[in-house]
Amino acid sequence: MAYAFVLGGIALLYFGGELVVRGAVGLAKSLGVSPLLIGLVVIAFGTSSPELMVAINAIANDADSIAIGNVIGSNIANILLVLAVGALLVPIPARGPVVYRDGSVVLAITGLFIFLALTRGVIDQTSSIVLLGLLAAYLIFSYLQERIAVPVEAQEEVQRNRSLLEQVRENGTLRSAILTIIGIVALLIGARLLVDGAIEVATALGVSEAVIAVSLVALGTSLPELAAVIVASFRRQSQLVLGGILGSNIFNILIVLGIPGFFWQIDIDPEFLARDIWIMLGASLVLLPFLLSNSRVGRAEGAVLLAIYGGYIYVLFNGLPPVLQL
Repeated sequence: MAYAFVLGGIALLYFGGELVVRGAVGLAKSLGVSPLLIGLVVIAFGTSSPELMVAINAIANDADSIAIGNVIGSNIANILLVLAVGALLVPIPARGPVVYRDGSVVLAITGLFIFLALTRGVIDQTSSIVLLGLLAAYLIFSYLQERIAVPVEAQEEVQRNRSLLEQVRENGTLRSAILTIIGIVALLIGARLLVDGAIEVATALGVSEAVIAVSLVALGTSLPELAAVIVASFRRQSQLVLGGILGSNIFNILIVLGIPGFFWQIDIDPEFLARDIWIMLGASLVLLPFLLSNSRVGRAEGAVLLAIYGGYIYVLFNGLPPVLQL
């Protein structure tokens, strides 16, 4: 039953996240919001909604480890799993001002999160104000930069493509509102099922909630990103992959921790400080050579990243192999 809860929760989170994004984009277009602002704010908040709902539900059930572990594990999975799968399908370019900007932001906020975790041991209202302030600054800067950087002709060409904006063009305001409401309900139910199921699975396997959070829960909430990468690769739009992954990692920290942290104090399990935050930092640093050299993440690099992720999951559940133990 616990595994059924987990699978059902993941399915509802995926379904709900899709509906929230489509409904929110439709509402934004009906209200005359510009495509750039839709991409930066509406879609970003929508794609972070599964992680946010899981975090809120976990904190409400005194399962802070699941909230924190989901963020850490999702950021690890986005790079070592999602990016790896995308690179194995089609080599992914790591160039362009947006990729360099977002890559730098990922490194900066990852370092900030580690600093807060080591020095404060909690995400409280003060930490939340810092995170949400950085979120506002990032959105404003990105919006202004992209308005300047993207010519009008390029914006029109983007809108002619078969993108998410085109897919919801015919949605009326009422239909978009209904999609959004249904999506939110699905997210609420899915988050509750996933959190309850994860706690039961951890108990049954005799492992900590922290381990389940950075593995099973994080993998479940990373499925939308994985699905998007696979679709983009098959459509030969791999240039969009890295930007989406970097954006997801940015919003995972700034939104998924920033919003709940404003209302509740989120305790950070010492287990994360000993292992997982350093894996998250290492995964973020892996991107640095590609960003600095404007090269691409090829199939060989993807295979290495995937092997690292497999090794990380193995160690989570089995510990270090005897040959590697001190």
